[in-house]
Amino acid sequence: MSQFSRRQFLVTALASAAVASCTRQNQSRSNISTTASRIVALEWVYVENLLALGIQPIGVADIRGYKTFVDIEPKLAESVVDVGTRQEPSLEAIAQLQPDLIIGTQLRHETIYDALSAIAPTQLFNPYPDSNTLSQFDEMQQTFRAIAQRVDRREAGETVLRQMQDTFQAASDRLRSSKQNTRSFILGQFNEATPQIRLFTDDAMAVQILNQIGLKNAWKGQLDRFGFNTVGIEAFPKIEQASFLYIAGENNTHLKQLRENPVWKGLKFVQEQRLYPIGAETWVFGGPKSAQLLVEKVTATLTEK
Repeated sequence: MSQFSRRQFLVTALASAAVASCTRQNQSRSNISTTASRIVALEWVYVENLLALGIQPIGVADIRGYKTFVDIEPKLAESVVDVGTRQEPSLEAIAQLQPDLIIGTQLRHETIYDALSAIAPTQLFNPYPDSNTLSQFDEMQQTFRAIAQRVDRREAGETVLRQMQDTFQAASDRLRSSKQNTRSFILGQFNEATPQIRLFTDDAMAVQILNQIGLKNAWKGQLDRFGFNTVGIEAFPKIEQASFLYIAGENNTHLKQLRENPVWKGLKFVQEQRLYPIGAETWVFGGPKSAQLLVEKVTATLTEK
């Protein structure tokens, strides 16, 4: 920073946070009152939400990662400033942008909430609520509406959600007419970093979205806060009757190796050609636009064969 050192900044930020509010709840209520326009988003789902509402954030955590994994329109403007990683955003970079709102997650940013709030009013959401009280899909919509209200785009927000539901209805009708909604599915995700595969559970938002179009999840693994279990090939024989939807690039190293595995080759969904790729850039932790894109991709791949 140009006027004072990093240490001075951190000391000032923390001191200001202590003065500004006795509790996080009171600070949120007292500081977040006016319409925000200069917004820093520290998690990709909130970047997506702002773009869906017609707002370009001024700062985003891990822009490169966002552009790699989140494939929605409109795109992020080249003028948006990268403010570090999602897990450890740069307080200095955020402060230099002089935002009037910072949006993050409880999971990543709870520990720096006071420092963030000293820079600008800060809202932290929880995309992974207790599944007994609120589903991930419902939380996504609830948070989207909260952000729309905060930026005075409530009507635009409801339009986006209606478009999402219209896409769901059209997909449901298409799958029903093609009789592709009669077989259960499993949803997997391959990662270059590990040979193991993520299988999404019933408490995952992606599964809840696919339930909306009439598909039923065959994977009944242990429910997990993040909505998936990490498994090896030994998990698949029990669910080989289902169709396998998967997220991976065609050049994924572990997917290539799996195709040469005798156990894999013997699975019924492999032998019966019920393997359905939906692309490596399919983001299953996003907002309404990503939900819409997921449904479009799943419907297309299930009905084109």
